[in-house]
Amino acid sequence: MSTLNVVDISSNNNWVDLSKLKRAGADAVIIKATESNWYTNPYFESEIRQAIKLKMPVKAYHFFSGNDYKGNVDKFWSVIKPYAKYLGSSVADYEGSAIVLGGVDYARKALKYMEKVTGKKPIIYMGLSDENNYNWADVGKNYDLWVAQYNSMNAEYGFHSRALYGQVRHFKRLIMFQYTSTGVLSNYQPLDLSVFYGSKADFNKDCKGSAEMSSRWKAPVEFDDQGAFKVQQKGGATFWGAPNNEKKVGHADEGKIYRITKVSGWFFKIANHEMWLDGRTGDFHGNPVVDNPKIHAKIMVVKQTAGHAAANTTVTGSNFKVGTCWKMNYYATSVDSKGKTWHWACVGTGKNKFINLDKCRVIV
Repeated sequence: MSTLNVVDISSNNNWVDLSKLKRAGADAVIIKATESNWYTNPYFESEIRQAIKLKMPVKAYHFFSGNDYKGNVDKFWSVIKPYAKYLGSSVADYEGSAIVLGGVDYARKALKYMEKVTGKKPIIYMGLSDENNYNWADVGKNYDLWVAQYNSMNAEYGFHSRALYGQVRHFKRLIMFQYTSTGVLSNYQPLDLSVFYGSKADFNKDCKGSAEMSSRWKAPVEFDDQGAFKVQQKGGATFWGAPNNEKKVGHADEGKIYRITKVSGWFFKIANHEMWLDGRTGDFHGNPVVDNPKIHAKIMVVKQTAGHAAANTTVTGSNFKVGTCWKMNYYATSVDSKGKTWHWACVGTGKNKFINLDKCRVIV
């Protein structure tokens, strides 16, 4: 799949010479137009005219306040309307305190009204933590996502897209990933830098370049693994002897998936070996269970086990066949008389409430 280097700018960046960003590698730009029902970016018109003159694919975004969604959209449309024919689908920036105020229902109403007014289906932008912590299922099946997730606040010189640390839970399609808010391009800093999953032609269409989340790869990992890593770099990737690029110790084939037991400085240690993969060479799916035993997860039985009414070693229920998958509501631990620790996945009620989690794998 083609990808684009994307920079998004607002009045926080003051006036920007887009020709310099283009020479520094920016393929496309997203410009803040408005916020709430009253604010207009004073640099918007100048910058969008630059983008048009430079023939840079361009989108406009609105920062939603969490209240008066119609007033927010009407303000946005009043500013971008003269340039609408040059713009692709609009972006709804909905994050942080606005989500706390308006919730998911506000986003649903705002996106629907934005689509009605602009005539194009918008995309929604938010941080990965907001995407994970609210139930966006109804929104996610109808609208596409631009997600933000940062690994550090150190300066990032140039475009260096990477794998998402963690995973999108509720949206069917991920169109764009903002991987840093501290980018540096041609002495402009700090800048938000993203990767768009598609071509320049796709960028100004109604999200036709987005990647189907439902078709993304999945892998089974042990409940205490950090997650799984798929090598996606053409020709494969190097195994390193430590979480750095100093000593090569092997080669990983393109397409191979590895269980990951440790993460350090955006390097990933594969299970059972002192070998590390550079995060820039593939895609990492984090395991939500490793940090939160109360989170829901999909698990697969890999060794035959049986049902238990309580989180202990007394078998009370039916056999669970190898290869079957179940929704785990949470997991619990117990210690037997010999001091051995057991892990139990809650998958139901009654005699089959728990099964042995050590005989299962979490699907990430």
